[in-house]
Amino acid sequence: MLPDLFARQARQSPDSEALVWSGGRWTFRELRDRVVHAAARLRARGVSDGDIVAVLLDCSPQSVVTTLAVLEAGAVHLPLDPRGPGKRLTAMIRDAAARFLVTLPGNAVDSSLPLVRITTRELEGEPAQRLAPSRTAGRVATDAAYLIYTSGSTGVPKGVLGHHRGLVRFVTADHPAVPGPGDRLLATTNPTFDVSYYEIFCTLLNGACLILPEPEVLLDTEALGQCLRHHRITTLWLAAGLFHVHARSAPRSFSGLRCLMVGGDTVSPGAVGAVLAHGAPAILVNGYGPTENGVITTSYTVRESPDHADRVPIGEPVPATTVHVVRPDGSLAEAGEEGELWVGGDGVAIGYLNDPERTAERFVPDRFGNDPRGRLYRTGDIVRRRADGTLEFLGRRDRQIKLRGFRVELGEVESVLSTHPGVRGSAVGVLGEGQGEHLGAVVAGAPDIEAADLAARLHDHVRDRLPAHMAPSRIVCVPDLPLTASGKVDHARLLDPLTRPEGDPHGSGPSQTTDERAVERIWCEVLGVDAVGREDDFFALGGSSLTATHAAAATRRHFRMDPGASSALVRELLDTPTLGAFAVRARRLAAQGRARVSPAKPDLHAEARLRRAIPCAGPLPEVGRLGRAFVTGGTGFLGVHLIDRLLRDGAERVHCLIRARDEAQGASRLAARMRRYGLDPRRLRDRVAVVPGDLSAERFGLAGTAWERLAQESDLIVHCGAQVNLAYPYEALAPVNVGGTRTVVELATAHRLVPVHHISSAGVLTGPGPTGARHAREHTPLDRPNRLAVGYTETKRVAEQLVVEAARQGLPTSLYRPGEITGTSDRGVWNTDTLMCALFHTIAQTGVAPDVPLPLDFVPVDCTADAITRVITHEKPDGRVHHISHPEVAHLSLLVERLRAMSYRVRTVGYREWTAAVVRAVDTDPRHPMTPYLPLLVEPTTSFGIGVEQTHFTNMFPALSRDNTDSASAEAGLTCPPVDARLIDLYLGRLRDSGYLPPPDGPTA
Repeated sequence: MLPDLFARQARQSPDSEALVWSGGRWTFRELRDRVVHAAARLRARGVSDGDIVAVLLDCSPQSVVTTLAVLEAGAVHLPLDPRGPGKRLTAMIRDAAARFLVTLPGNAVDSSLPLVRITTRELEGEPAQRLAPSRTAGRVATDAAYLIYTSGSTGVPKGVLGHHRGLVRFVTADHPAVPGPGDRLLATTNPTFDVSYYEIFCTLLNGACLILPEPEVLLDTEALGQCLRHHRITTLWLAAGLFHVHARSAPRSFSGLRCLMVGGDTVSPGAVGAVLAHGAPAILVNGYGPTENGVITTSYTVRESPDHADRVPIGEPVPATTVHVVRPDGSLAEAGEEGELWVGGDGVAIGYLNDPERTAERFVPDRFGNDPRGRLYRTGDIVRRRADGTLEFLGRRDRQIKLRGFRVELGEVESVLSTHPGVRGSAVGVLGEGQGEHLGAVVAGAPDIEAADLAARLHDHVRDRLPAHMAPSRIVCVPDLPLTASGKVDHARLLDPLTRPEGDPHGSGPSQTTDERAVERIWCEVLGVDAVGREDDFFALGGSSLTATHAAAATRRHFRMDPGASSALVRELLDTPTLGAFAVRARRLAAQGRARVSPAKPDLHAEARLRRAIPCAGPLPEVGRLGRAFVTGGTGFLGVHLIDRLLRDGAERVHCLIRARDEAQGASRLAARMRRYGLDPRRLRDRVAVVPGDLSAERFGLAGTAWERLAQESDLIVHCGAQVNLAYPYEALAPVNVGGTRTVVELATAHRLVPVHHISSAGVLTGPGPTGARHAREHTPLDRPNRLAVGYTETKRVAEQLVVEAARQGLPTSLYRPGEITGTSDRGVWNTDTLMCALFHTIAQTGVAPDVPLPLDFVPVDCTADAITRVITHEKPDGRVHHISHPEVAHLSLLVERLRAMSYRVRTVGYREWTAAVVRAVDTDPRHPMTPYLPLLVEPTTSFGIGVEQTHFTNMFPALSRDNTDSASAEAGLTCPPVDARLIDLYLGRLRDSGYLPPPDGPTA
């Protein structure tokens, strides 16, 4: 029984994470307590063994608790979609004879239904108030556990009744898609889809952690990738439609997964090939299974690119499952023959609720097995068994389809359309592809109703009766139904108007409103067509996921929406892909001011807590002995210089973490970076060991033995690795910048206390200036995290706080806060992928500079590396902070002066006028160096509405003391060259000669 397995798991790992969402997390003990209490409340409200309990909830912590609680109470779980049409919900509740409904307070359901209504609030309770379990012991594994409604060909949805054994079959299976302790699975499906049971039960009953994302994440490729990295997801199920979208636009998104299973529809070989070639997960599985057979029936592990194959196989049966390919005469097909797939085993459902005739037709005795009580389910799917036993899916026997992961009977949609009194007949077909796949309908209307009026009425009619994914996005009215020679309706000819090309005089009418005409111009541009009618479908005209984002961005600009509206507009385009309807939705979105999406602010204090205490304190290591160093970020601008200095100063060996396939590729990358920045890679020979790994991965992605060896062989750690992106939010950067730092601390304390030299950033101090603090001393503790709003500085602050906490518990540490790391002091070799270099380029290109006192706190990279290495080799790692800043800064006026001296025509203007010039430059060339930094210049970067203009361009950034750094540097005679004309000329000359700066345009007047 499922509840018994969950109870056992909760006892085995009570303190492990079970459920995580944007608002919190529960351990197995906490989740189990809530489930037991909720089940007791259900029993107290009258729920008995075998009762059907309808649950009207979106994917949420409450829905997970309620699902488990319904089964714990001995009842049957019936998931319903809160966004479903009221009449459809009512019909399903009546058909199920459900007596109980669990939903959120305020959710309206037909008041005439004889239901005991229970809110999620009633099922909650404080730990001290929670009730003891009250489930009876009479339930068995073959009893019903769930009831899921799927599309019905008669226009009425049919309920599939499944039992505990069917789900337990896969929960306990030895299968790569079944997560285990340490795994983290991201939930991607609606609770009304049977795969949600796989996500809940296979995860929680096996000691893994279930992550609930925000809904919009799943449609946004970049957001999904960030989510996978931030939550360290190891296991994922994706509907084929979503997989195709993300695989084509960002195939590397899945590279960090242990297992990715794709299903719900036919999988594209091209999409699979793209993922395998550019970012393969450890295991990629094509999963197949009808609701009538316990979610998953067969699976195929894809081991090589199927680009040249016609299809991706659906594989072989999962454990406790049998499959047969059956000819039309009922005999077994030979290998290579086509036939209907019949499936058996523990997963076969009980049958269709209240439909004995259909149950008898589709659920038949197992004539091929030895169990006289065995049953088989006739799937209606046509397959072929290959010589190696692998199954290939060929198509549906009937008109049942999968649409973006949902199963839809086209006949049901046609039946609903035909119930309208103004319709004499209808046909429904599928348009578009991938995530843009949707339904279109053609109807023959009554002669006394105008076509446009009837189409509008039918959209409302369908919305009342069908869920959104089953509602045709386009409805075309025609005067008569075409017939075949036999007198039957010719569906192929009837659907022809849906695929009529643009410009056809018989197509939909031209756009009419100002908004429609604007959207038409945008669509014509991105789709490359001459004209678009108001009822024309974006995806039917050739639109794709990529062009949808182009259209959304252009629409956002036209309606003057916030940049955050782009993702909302993509969702609207998928939901209403006809021009007229989309224009209305876009205008409504703009008018309601819903474009700005305020992401949840990360709790930086909570993020800065270590996952476990430092095992024990110990004596500080001997100063001056480098021994064997482990370096992260070694291929970065500062990192390669640190490796060079460590080797120069006597390190026995340097282990360098590098993202690479293997050691050879990593060594090649490191050598190339050293040459790029003017260093001699020959120093690396025999003294640098490449560690192929990922800073964002658990234990850097290293195998157990490699991790242990690295921990034992490291005498000190220089943590310089970070993902630097000033446009990304905290969540996108945290896996590397915060997660990587956590892993560094874990490595440093795995066997003994290894000193950690952590490279932070002066940016963590952004914020004190506006409050009146003019100076920041090295010993001043960080505070005011709410004054940070740039994701990069937030992650660096949290990372630094993790190291500070580790130091408080006894770990030997030193911290370094470099400011502007500039080109080398001898030859002016820069890393040009920086905001400062972009500023140089923009001023030289546009000829305008902001008239602001921007400080030029330039510390050449070689001087930065020398200062850090001096501390490493001569100072105790006792937790002190070292500011790597210049004692005598210059200002932007010096840069303007030196550009003019080099014959660049530059004039100074006010900050707003300058940013306007930057915007024009970026609009002209999207690849402009300033493009990644434009939001920082034009938008507030703190929660107080303070932006870069105030914090950096008006002397509000605090001056940094450098007592600790000066003390260490003075003994070694280290100095930093002045920020004067000589240094600026060196930099500008190098950038000009390399082609990074445009050539000057003549003497300044």
